[in-house]
Amino acid sequence: GCNSVIATKTALKLGDYVVTEAGFGADLGAEKFLDIKCRMADLHPSCVVIVATIRALKMHGGVAKADLNIENVDALLKGITNLEKHIENIKKYHLPYVVAINRFGSDSEDEIKAFENWSKENNHPVALSEVFAKGGDGGIELAKKVIEEITYRDGSKNFAPIYDENDTIENKIGAICKEIYGADGVEFTTAAKRQIATLNENGWNKLPIWIFFMQSS
Repeated sequence: GCNSVIATKTALKLGDYVVTEAGFGADLGAEKFLDIKCRMADLHPSCVVIVATIRALKMHGGVAKADLNIENVDALLKGITNLEKHIENIKKYHLPYVVAINRFGSDSEDEIKAFENWSKENNHPVALSEVFAKGGDGGIELAKKVIEEITYRDGSKNFAPIYDENDTIENKIGAICKEIYGADGVEFTTAAKRQIATLNENGWNKLPIWIFFMQSS
């Protein structure tokens, strides 16, 4: 989830910069924020902050949860492929971004250095966030980096959702699945086709698409 449209628009009238959480991940919360909320509320983001942790990247690199406190640069670099997909997704909206390293006490200097080297080699803007340990002072580096990106690469002029809301329901679902989730294509069950037909009959086919996942028991 994210905050309400009223909250965002009120904040935009009161502050120079408005930061809003767009849910979890560039393939879940951010997609809905950018394709639904921003579209319907006529909001044009200037920059995206992609939050990453050394611990999560090591887990994506194959490290067990119990071993995340142990330094493992190789696993970190292997797990970065997960972060690269989130960056790829954000780029599809023509938005600049900053990768924020949310530092944990267990993160080693070598791991942080390896991450920073990777970001420089691949031209990814990155900043260290130490708000948990240092309060507001720990967020200054990140804030300055975000302002820098907005100043030189303001995305509000180029931002665009990844599908046309006037397209068919099938095509909109296909765009999300292929562009954001990396699917080769989409197959619709008979039940899904009946649901789509009902949506079309009720004139709801021109609305944005909300995709959510349910885990079967």
